[in-house]
Amino acid sequence: MIDTTAQIMQRLAVLVGLDVSWVSHAGDMLTMQFGLQRRYTLRGREREDGAWALHVQCAWQIEWKGDTVATREDLRGPDEKAHDTVRRLHEILVGQGPIKVEDVSADDAGGIAVSFSREYRLVVVPDGVEEDEDWRFFAPGVDAVHFVIEGGTVAPESFD
Repeated sequence: MIDTTAQIMQRLAVLVGLDVSWVSHAGDMLTMQFGLQRRYTLRGREREDGAWALHVQCAWQIEWKGDTVATREDLRGPDEKAHDTVRRLHEILVGQGPIKVEDVSADDAGGIAVSFSREYRLVVVPDGVEEDEDWRFFAPGVDAVHFVIEGGTVAPESFD
């Protein structure tokens, strides 16, 4: 049996000490990058990404000193609303100087809390819908298996 909490903690431990280097979205999926931006070629296209990426497709919220700054709902609806939310988050977490990952915690339902400097925190709460991807963690541009939480548990393809 897979220990979901232990697997998450083991995988996300590499984030501690890294800066948030980019915040974006694809539809209502929050995308965050961590570590120095680097250039690479993927399928013939030049790209620039952080060392690590987190893509969140379930409920999430970013908090500051316990107050909610943004949630998944802010990425839903008109494109303008989503773009404004991401611009604001990018400015807060990247544009105002380095924000570092200070700690990561996890639970057995696949949820995570990423604590940042300056009292910011990302809380991710999986939907628990079987065969629905909640979130994934990977190194962009590296031919390696992605770590995926699906339906609140570690997806089998995370170990291929």
